Amino acid sequence: MNIQEKIAKIEALIAGATTRGEKEAAKEAKKRLLKKKSDRVVEYAVRVDSHWKKKLFVAFCRKHGLQTYRYRRQKHTTTMVRVSPTFMNEVIWPEYKKYGDMFEALAKEIFEELIGKIYHGDEAEMVIAGEIGSSEITIGM
Repeated sequence: MNIQEKIAKIEALIAGATTRGEKEAAKEAKKRLLKKKSDRVVEYAVRVDSHWKKKLFVAFCRKHGLQTYRYRRQKHTTTMVRVSPTFMNEVIWPEYKKYGDMFEALAKEIFEELIGKIYHGDEAEMVIAGEIGSSEITIGM
């Protein structure tokens, strides 16, 4: 059983605890497991392509008691975190990838539905031959 499975079982114990003592014991077990896997700590710079994905990554870090930060002059989509490579590779990153992929699929579905409501025709752009004129418009987002 890998660390992610152990943590999932402990979190299920915490959620299903019927007494305060059971809940505290499960929380302590989770702390011990997390401390045991924090062998050597490495600073990771995680760069994502949207603020939504950054929020998702930060949420997973905080869920596991990790503090995220950003150095001055770093982009707002960069997050720094100090964590053991084992914990990053076995817990944080797989969770982030799983839910990040779900987020992408949901965003794509919503976007395509929105485009369908705006315009019901063919989405392909017409390509014409010739020179680009001087009335080119650039729209920033």
